[in-house]
Amino acid sequence: MYISLFSLCFAILFILGSVALVILIMVLIKLFKFISRVDGLIERNEKNIEETLVSLPKATDNFLDLSDDLKAVGEVFTETTATVIETKEHIQDYTDIFMDVLKIVKTVFAKK
Repeated sequence: MYISLFSLCFAILFILGSVALVILIMVLIKLFKFISRVDGLIERNEKNIEETLVSLPKATDNFLDLSDDLKAVGEVFTETTATVIETKEHIQDYTDIFMDVLKIVKTVFAKK
């Protein structure tokens, strides 16, 4: 008695197909459980989701206002930094002048 190659391949394909079908059924069962959990979660939090969706445009407007305010603060900060740099340069000039005056006073009093 012998087994034909065609019958052997057909049996192997039948077994692989059966295993794939069982795995597919298990995956579909787990997917159904997952979708059921998500649906339950959404049902339990429906009120919170609606409140969030209602308040979302207000939050967006507040964020845009905050963004504008931060831009204004950035501009003021830039202007302040420029003023500080300019003041530092003026202070440097005044200290140089003051040091020159001290040198002159020192030389005048040192000669007497």
